[in-house]
Amino acid sequence: MVAVRMKDDILKKYHEGKLAHAFLLETNDMKRCYTDVLDLIKNINCPHTYSDDCKLECNLCSLIDSDSLPSLITINPDGQFIKRDQVSNLMNEFSTVPVFTKYNVYIINEAHRLNNESANALLKFLEEPEDNILGFYITNNKENVISTIRSRCQLYYNNYGDDSFIIDDDILIDVKLYLNSIYKNSEDLLYNKTHMSGFYKDRTEWEMFFNTMLYYLKECYNNKRNDKIKLVEEIDKDKIIKVILLIEDVLRYIRSNGNIDLILDRFVIEMREYYE
Repeated sequence: MVAVRMKDDILKKYHEGKLAHAFLLETNDMKRCYTDVLDLIKNINCPHTYSDDCKLECNLCSLIDSDSLPSLITINPDGQFIKRDQVSNLMNEFSTVPVFTKYNVYIINEAHRLNNESANALLKFLEEPEDNILGFYITNNKENVISTIRSRCQLYYNNYGDDSFIIDDDILIDVKLYLNSIYKNSEDLLYNKTHMSGFYKDRTEWEMFFNTMLYYLKECYNNKRNDKIKLVEEIDKDKIIKVILLIEDVLRYIRSNGNIDLILDRFVIEMREYYE
């Protein structure tokens, strides 16, 4: 589960003193992601050594579970949008340092529902970050989050799995061969023309090919596979996320009847920037 990896990675950076001040979490299940963020907040703010079955009487976990911790504020859309007044109230509440926890933490659910006014109000937190404030922005589509917010957050992709897609082993062989063949290959465009042009005759086959690539890389990202190719082993996790997002773009082009040869060329050209 990516969310577990997300928690592990953020906790690791916390212990190394490298914690970012804001995180954009793109997920296919916002409710589950929110629950995982709450667990992460318990870990980071725990005055003891956190455990899931903690019996200590610090009361932190019960306050978080009951939405009663003063230093934790969750904002949900008020109607269609998240409004400026909601952000102003948050800023007023966090104008002082936290008393019972290490951090003041805010969570923006459905961050894609921030309008221009509310997003601009939040820029104070993002452009002039304070050491004792953490922000988590949860969305099901990061591209719909206002760019001024998106560009100032550390991105995590939180996929909770899709059991409806089963990887075809024969297609996976083709996917691995293709990724291995274009990885750090200055003749990747030539490889597209000599080997991939006409490789599949049907558009639905190309869709299956890139869907297989998508789910293979997601499973590699989630550390669920023991057959990771060199590309996955050598590029960092943030770039794997970008490759996943690129493949999702490719699938949209395929479904909108884009020219396959041009789509493949675009794919290898954009892939270069992740490992050159």
